[in-house]
Formats: sequence, C-alpha cells, structure tokens
Amino acid sequence: MPGRSTPHRSPARHAPPRHARPRQASRAGPGAGSVPAADRVRRALQDPAHVVRLSRMFRALGDPTRSKLVYALSLGELCVGDLARALGATPSAISHQLRILRDLDIVRVRRDGKSQLYRLNEAAFGFCSPRVCQAWKSALAPDALVRPGER
Repeated sequence: MPGRSTPHRSPARHAPPRHARPRQASRAGPGAGSVPAADRVRRALQDPAHVVRLSRMFRALGDPTRSKLVYALSLGELCVGDLARALGATPSAISHQLRILRDLDIVRVRRDGKSQLYRLNEAAFGFCSPRVCQAWKSALAPDALVRPGER
C-alpha cells in the first residue's frame, strides 16, 4: 500500500529455534549411542516377516469382535460356547474369529475332555500384555467399560 512503510526489524536477539540449534556432541544420557540404536532398528525393520506379523496382529486386534474376544480371554479361560453366549454371537462365528487369533498365536487352546478351552497367550503381546500393560488396564477397567448415562 502506498505510504506504508515496513517496520524496522532488528537482528534477532533471541536464541534460534530449537530445531535450528546444533547438537552437542558430548551429550550423555538416552541420546548417547543413538547411532548403534538406529542401526539396530534399521536392521530389524528390514526383516519383512516381523513387519508383516506386527501389521497382521494390529489388524486382527482392530476388529471389534476379536477385541472383545481378547478382552474376554484376558479375564480367564473359556470354551467356544461360553464365548458365544458372552458376545451374543454364534459358535461358528466365534470359532472363525478364534482361528484368526490362533493363527497369530494371540490365543492358545487346550483340550479338556470333549471341550476345547481358549486362553490368551500373553507372551504374544510382549511388554504390552493385558495383565501387565497400563494402557490395557485403564482401557479394561470396569469404570472405563460403562457407557455415559449407564451409571
């Protein structure tokens, strides 16, 4: 616009933005030795079998019925009939979903007479097993499962 002058800006007196600051080479702590850690992670990510397995596991747990099954089995060992009644589904549908979870080793089965009892394989979850992980505990707490207005 005519007659308007741009305000005079003095040179920056403040420290440069955090992302522009050079890294200190002698920093100790969690960042120290990050090159070997990065190499280790890069090698791990190059193994497509691990990446595909992780992807399949998250995809399986993303299904609401399978999530309900994992939750139910985190409470204890159950047979297909009990799971079907608890989830309001047919035994055939539950068996199909359990097969997917078994193929991923998320669920284990054992025979007890004529029944097959299913249980959660917590080792498949690693550090995030339902009995250990705080995220599972808070998500599965009785208060967290009550819908608003149901109290």
